[in-house]
Amino acid sequence: MIGRDREYMKKLFNKITLGIVMLLPASVLAYSAPHVGIIDPGTTDVPTIINEVISWVLLLVGGVTVLFIVLGGFQYVTSAGNKERAESAKRTLTYAVVGLVIVILAKIIVSLVTNSIKGIL
Repeated sequence: MIGRDREYMKKLFNKITLGIVMLLPASVLAYSAPHVGIIDPGTTDVPTIINEVISWVLLLVGGVTVLFIVLGGFQYVTSAGNKERAESAKRTLTYAVVGLVIVILAKIIVSLVTNSIKGIL
């Protein structure tokens, strides 16, 4: 009976993960479209282009981070007292949050540098 439950949970986990992976890009783009402008093809302003590219990368990484946070949370909830699986889930959550913090700090640094370049130019 336990083997059947484990197999059922594995199939359910795979379906949920697949659903999230399929819906994530659409939801990120639907949210970001009004907030992040598309670069005008005639734009030659390098700081503007860099800021736009970094904004898109930040949105992509943010979406992937949400996916890994959900994945780590699901792994933690379904660890069923297994310490190894619970520790693996905690590491997944920790690395996802640390990665997001690094990307946000990179965005802040790039914005500061490009704004100072705009002041010079």
